[in-house]
Amino acid sequence: MIIVLLPGLWLSIVMATISVLIGIPLGFVAGLTLNGPNKAFRWFTIGLVEIFRGFPALLTLYLVYFGLSDIITLDRFAAVVAAFGVTTAAYTAEIFRASIASVPSGQVEAAQALALTKRQITTRIVLPHVLNIAVPPVIGIAIITFQGTALAYAIGAKELLGSAYSIGMIDFRVLEPLLVAALLYLLFTSLLAWMEILADRRVARISGTNNGNGSDAARRRAKRQRKIGFDLSALNPPASKINQ
Repeated sequence: MIIVLLPGLWLSIVMATISVLIGIPLGFVAGLTLNGPNKAFRWFTIGLVEIFRGFPALLTLYLVYFGLSDIITLDRFAAVVAAFGVTTAAYTAEIFRASIASVPSGQVEAAQALALTKRQITTRIVLPHVLNIAVPPVIGIAIITFQGTALAYAIGAKELLGSAYSIGMIDFRVLEPLLVAALLYLLFTSLLAWMEILADRRVARISGTNNGNGSDAARRRAKRQRKIGFDLSALNPPASKINQ
């Protein structure tokens, strides 16, 4: 049963991956705009973000697949990717807005003093800082996006849920394939959740806010002090003591 559902799982993964690859850059641009000086662009972006965050994902999918049929004809795959791409962008925009706002102003001012262009400041100062902070919550959005691909069943796509239901309807035994599909959803989302935990730990390690690692470091430092016989911190006194 699992082997039969693997093509549906692969389609769900591809849908979610492309949606995230579309949504993250759009969300980052929206985050820059929300922190930008241009009020017109900022309010326009706020309106779009609130619209697509307020719409249920299924409604957005229906609007793209059925509502745009008179203007442009999209197949099921393209409709899912477009709908979930803009939805992902709307949710990640607020993550990037907060991450960009947390960039220390001193670093930006120093870069401006060095006559760096706005593009250089964005790529060399803002982007590395944002990536360290935004990666864990963005992975969380990716998990939600992968789970949301199950909504593609509503327009007849043969992703994981759609494949499971179609297989079950052959002999009217839907429970077994649905349980196997649920297991596959659980396994893949657990993998993404594990990646999110690793990214969160890395951010905490970089920022120095990981209490567990800090306690371990303090214990190791105390152990070395007992062996050596004096306080190693005396070799590197705080700046306040140096100034005194």
